[in-house]
Amino acid sequence: MPIKFKCSCGHILKVPDKLAGKSGKCPKCQKVLKVPVPKAKQPQPKQAAAVAATGGTAPSPGGKLDSLFDEAGLVQKSGPVCPKCGADIKPGTVVCTSCGFHLETGEQISGFNVNVEGPEFDNLYLQEAADNMRRDSRMDDRRSKAAMPWWVLMSFLIGAITLCAAGVVIVDGRFGTPADETTFIGKVQRLPVFVVLGMTAGITGIAITAFAHLSICFFAFTRHVGQGLACLFLPLIFSVVYGIMHWTDNKAPVKAIIMALIFIGLGIAMIVKGGGFGEIQAIF
Repeated sequence: MPIKFKCSCGHILKVPDKLAGKSGKCPKCQKVLKVPVPKAKQPQPKQAAAVAATGGTAPSPGGKLDSLFDEAGLVQKSGPVCPKCGADIKPGTVVCTSCGFHLETGEQISGFNVNVEGPEFDNLYLQEAADNMRRDSRMDDRRSKAAMPWWVLMSFLIGAITLCAAGVVIVDGRFGTPADETTFIGKVQRLPVFVVLGMTAGITGIAITAFAHLSICFFAFTRHVGQGLACLFLPLIFSVVYGIMHWTDNKAPVKAIIMALIFIGLGIAMIVKGGGFGEIQAIF
């Protein structure tokens, strides 16, 4: 029956009962743990006397079956191992053939991979479980880093909607029947193409800037109320500086604000090329 126990870091391990009394590392915190021995399997006084009579080696109840577990690596190694990489070595060996560690002088012989690390567990199943946990953790980290913040998606959604609306206005004004020129829609339809595209880029940039600014403000409020209020009421002047000062946690919104300013600058350039801001004032 598997032995279930809990590490001090909170991680719950479940190992075969054949590993009772053996030691290994926790897959989560790498702390060396000793597998507890169930009370039902603790040696009784008669068994303890038998162990003492045999020189400290407990009689194996499994007989030939235990040798199969030994071959499968389900018990702790009993032979000599390299203190550097944990590889099996023969008695009397001077240099480990796996990592090049000189057992007598403690020196590292050149030409070997000095970064070789021994397995954490002698149990193949425990080692595979630890490797799988590390691989899953790395995959989760990659997914979390690759995922865009919600406000970035919302900003681009606003930009996409604005761009679609601008496309409809341009197509309808150029190839369809425009509305009466005295109406707001009619005036927008008669705007130059560059002015409409510039307004679209400007609206997208403003949306990205607003959401990124709020993200920095939220982070500042979690640190200190005064810093949060300063970021909130001094947009760009204080919030961007604060985000740069806490770059590790705010690099995404700071980069977004820089990108948004490029959008806004591009929009202004297109508006100027299309006739200037007087064209926009004329529709209001």
